Amino acid sequence: LGKFGGREISYGADLDVLFIGDDDRATQKLMSAMAQPTAEGNIWALDARLRPEGEKGPVVCSVETCQWYYTNRARPWELQALTRARPISGPLQSEFMQIAKSVWRRAGQNPDLFIRIDEMLERIRRERGSGSDFLDLKTGRGGIIEAEFLVQALQMRENIWEPNWERAADRLRERRVLKDAEAEKLKEAYRFLRRCESVARRYENKAVSALPSDPSEQRKLAIRAGYDSFEAFQHEYVDARDAIHTLYERRSRNKNL
Repeated sequence: LGKFGGREISYGADLDVLFIGDDDRATQKLMSAMAQPTAEGNIWALDARLRPEGEKGPVVCSVETCQWYYTNRARPWELQALTRARPISGPLQSEFMQIAKSVWRRAGQNPDLFIRIDEMLERIRRERGSGSDFLDLKTGRGGIIEAEFLVQALQMRENIWEPNWERAADRLRERRVLKDAEAEKLKEAYRFLRRCESVARRYENKAVSALPSDPSEQRKLAIRAGYDSFEAFQHEYVDARDAIHTLYERRSRNKNL
């Protein structure tokens, strides 16, 4: 799931995974091995919290449990998260993906789809925001999540199954859901913000998703991103955020998307 599902892993990110089956012991061993420190560092941290019932639920879910949960109990954001579901291995791939696509398609026909996504965005901003809308690359208005939620909502409404964000945007353009200029501007802005996030994470050596607040640190980040000054960086940064937010507002307020 997540950017792992979309093949878009960024620096410092963990891997969002969902285990389907009945072998809890093997799963726990795998998760422990992946997180075990070595002389070269960790292999890669796995995050299984997107499973049914989250941290309260079992790490491994049967196909039957998944079907019941996603049909009867899953919250809107959990169904939206299936947009990025991608099978990796095992004998249950086809069976699970059939369930995932079925409940995902039904969720996309909800007339309140964008209202629910707006509510999710606001909740994320309250719970996970950095406290500064301008500095927050991820949850701020016109940030990374707004671009991702926009494309995912349009995918769900148009029944376009594609875990990768950029390829999904291209398919929306092919369907004429997004105009050529809209798709290109959206992709350009999204790439810019993801690059900014990657630069910030390499500098901090941790999974941050916000610009530094200290002016001297801002200048250092701008230089690392290829700019002569923070002012030059800021101009492109503001343009990218504005482009994403303008398109999100236009589409989310349009009942016909």
